[in-house]
Amino acid sequence: MAIVKMKRLRLLGLRPDRERLLRALQSLGCVELREPAIDLSDPQWAGMAKPDPSGLEQAREQSLLLNAALDALRRYAPAKDSLFAPRPEVTEDQLFDEAAYAQGLDAARQVLEAEQALAAKGAERAKLLTQKASLEPWACLDVSLETEGSAAVPVHFCSVPGKTDFAALEAAVAQAAEPAQLIRAGHDRELQYFLLICHRSVLSQCNEAMRPFGASRVALRGWKGTAAENTALLDNRIAALEREEAQCRANLAALGEKRGILRQSVDRAAQEISREENKARLIDTDAAFVMDGWLPAGNAEELEKVLGGFQCAWETADPAPEEYPQVPIKLKNNPVTGPFNVITEMYSMPAYDSVDPNPLMAPFFIIFFGFMMNDIGYGLLMVLGTAFFLMKAKPKGGMRDMMSMFFMCGIASVFWGCLTGGFFGDFLPKLFDLTGSAASVPGYHDASGAFVWFWKPVFTPINDIILVMVGAMAMGVVQVFTGMAVSVEEKFRHGNALDAVTQEIAWYCVLIGAALAIGGPMIPGAPAALGAVGMGLLILGFVLLLAGNLIRAKGLGGIIGFGGDIYNGVSGYFSDILSYLRLMALMMAGSIIASVFNTLGSVFGLVPFIIVAVIGNVLNLVLNLLGCYVHTMRLQCLEFFGRFYQDGGKAFRPLAVETTYVDILKEEM
Repeated sequence: MAIVKMKRLRLLGLRPDRERLLRALQSLGCVELREPAIDLSDPQWAGMAKPDPSGLEQAREQSLLLNAALDALRRYAPAKDSLFAPRPEVTEDQLFDEAAYAQGLDAARQVLEAEQALAAKGAERAKLLTQKASLEPWACLDVSLETEGSAAVPVHFCSVPGKTDFAALEAAVAQAAEPAQLIRAGHDRELQYFLLICHRSVLSQCNEAMRPFGASRVALRGWKGTAAENTALLDNRIAALEREEAQCRANLAALGEKRGILRQSVDRAAQEISREENKARLIDTDAAFVMDGWLPAGNAEELEKVLGGFQCAWETADPAPEEYPQVPIKLKNNPVTGPFNVITEMYSMPAYDSVDPNPLMAPFFIIFFGFMMNDIGYGLLMVLGTAFFLMKAKPKGGMRDMMSMFFMCGIASVFWGCLTGGFFGDFLPKLFDLTGSAASVPGYHDASGAFVWFWKPVFTPINDIILVMVGAMAMGVVQVFTGMAVSVEEKFRHGNALDAVTQEIAWYCVLIGAALAIGGPMIPGAPAALGAVGMGLLILGFVLLLAGNLIRAKGLGGIIGFGGDIYNGVSGYFSDILSYLRLMALMMAGSIIASVFNTLGSVFGLVPFIIVAVIGNVLNLVLNLLGCYVHTMRLQCLEFFGRFYQDGGKAFRPLAVETTYVDILKEEM
């Protein structure tokens, strides 16, 4: 359709009305705020400053709290939401209700406290399990862990690496000191444990004897009684902690009923953050504030009604040409072209004083996608699947646009499938052959009498390769010429008639003239003058190209520029049009892959045929969806947009109520 005309908004309001006015603008949803062009360091603006950011910090903290609580519920009380379940609907008054928001924050704190309690129990249990593991090697000894021996005969708890030859260790100690005894305990993956009992007079000799084996003391402070007794106590405490953890999980699961208010509160927090971020673009004094922004020209009356309820002064004005790079872009499209905004935004928004590409791109995108898919079965799955998703899930934003776009591409796929006779490739002929009903099925049969389709296909990708190739290139020529026509119109609109005549119009003459001069005599029954007309257009095109270069760069530079234009133009247009052969390649690839799967399954009988055909066609559909989407986008963004598109715009992002978990019911005014 068009790029929406925007107006600049300047507003001076009273400081006490600031929050209420921002809330009203958020509800209206048609004003994008920007920072006023004011240098606060300039003395003439003394007394003016940015708003206090504490509100934004608080809103972000509350958002983090609420989202953390939702994440905890996802882990411990997963929602049983249906994929296509509609989102709850609330009014704006319900969304911004302070009591409901306080309830959501309180619920978030309850969830996080329950999660923290569970984490504390888990940490304590992990600590006890570690302690239990440290006692296991000593469980076989009936020795109190606090035993230190006597003054004359000390007792030491020791360990050596697990690979140590314990017999050699015992022999070394026995040889070095007498009396001394090693009492072997248990072991784990890394160490062997034992008791060293010896007379104090030979303790140093024992230590020297054990040092080459890597022996070391084991500290078992704080334990009383044997390892087995302490292990039993630990088991009891661990069992109690497991019961407490189960109760904590049950408490978290019970808090799953708070999910609804938490989700609504997350959306409310998002509105607070958005409003506070926009408030940061204002300039304040002690008594007033300054606001600057943009709004669509069509919303000026609505804004006037809203601002009429406040004591403020404002003005709206059309942007000056020097402001065009700063004007945000909003595209006004109908239900057919609107879904293609998702592609335009992924590429780059158009400049404010340029053309909206969606109405031009949409028919080409749909036709090209359907041409490559060219299958009734695949197209019907796309149409039915996207229609079901749109009706049940009611998606918004980019997801809605994407599903709507694939819905239209599915219709185009059905159309091209009717021309080529594709229904999951050649599924029906193979099915009728296996069931023995091919001869009796009414419809179109080939020369051998085999069933082909219910009507005669206009063409088939495999048997009519030349026709498909010519058709793909013809569609490319149409799109390239359309892009050139848009460029001509834009150049005339901006007063660049000379460039339009000596560039796009000149190349129209060259390309059409060359086609007529070369191809005219080859057309049976064509007028003899057709070739002469083509040669005349070709010469006219060269003259216009040369004249344009001579005007722009006088003298020898114009001649050199003319040669460069010829080389770049011929190679550029030729390569661009050849790029459209990917339409043929994708059409043939999809048909051949489907046929291969169907043929492979038909070798083994009816049931294997159905299984293999279903699996193969599902995979082929997924691959085709990706391939057709990517290659169609490439043709639009490179071959088409490159002819006329002026990018560099930034999307219009007004202060508005935008939610994730709930839908807003618009109340009647």
